[in-house]
Amino acid sequence: MTIRKSKTALALVVLSLFIFIYFVSVVTQGKDLFFDGSIQNAVINLFPVGSHSFFEFISEFGDKIGIGVIAIIVLAWLWIRQRDYAAMTAFVLSIGLGNEFNKIVKEAIARPRPPFHDIADADSMSFPSGHAMVGFVLYMFIAYLVASKLTGNAQRWIVAAAAFLFVLLIGVSRVVLGAHYPSDVIGGYALGLIWLYVFIALYEILRGKLNKRIKHRHDSFS
Repeated sequence: MTIRKSKTALALVVLSLFIFIYFVSVVTQGKDLFFDGSIQNAVINLFPVGSHSFFEFISEFGDKIGIGVIAIIVLAWLWIRQRDYAAMTAFVLSIGLGNEFNKIVKEAIARPRPPFHDIADADSMSFPSGHAMVGFVLYMFIAYLVASKLTGNAQRWIVAAAAFLFVLLIGVSRVVLGAHYPSDVIGGYALGLIWLYVFIALYEILRGKLNKRIKHRHDSFS
């Protein structure tokens, strides 16, 4: 399974780039996206205050501690069980640099949080959502790594769909809790997809070079 050579993946990256640029052009003018108000109201009405404890729990999986714990578990799996050092390198860089890049973009765009948020971790700027961006990179990278070990297309699609639904739930939690506008979350997904594509491509290049080196050594001793 090679993502960097997939025309569908490249098309999604291009689409995400256009979406992100459009969102930035609107947000930097101090405006809200046309759908922000209607989606925010619909989500808040759909999920009453009684559901907030559940969404607070889900939101933790996109926060620093949640991401750190999941990342350590995945790294242990890649190191102990898979011995995939190229994946470890790309995975760590994608999460660590992605988090820092998100902070830089937030400060550059400087969109304030929704005025009615009441959540402890909402102490930075609003666009794009770090939970959405870094969460997308983390969980979809994990899905890619797991799916690459599977042989059946149906199994791969199930893994990808499960990961995407979980990431979607994290994004919804940020809107329900009032920590982000819907466009913050969608912008985070768009930037996350671009970021993920870059680092999966890096991984596939590194893996290809390592495999060639191993094959060359094997041929030399044969």
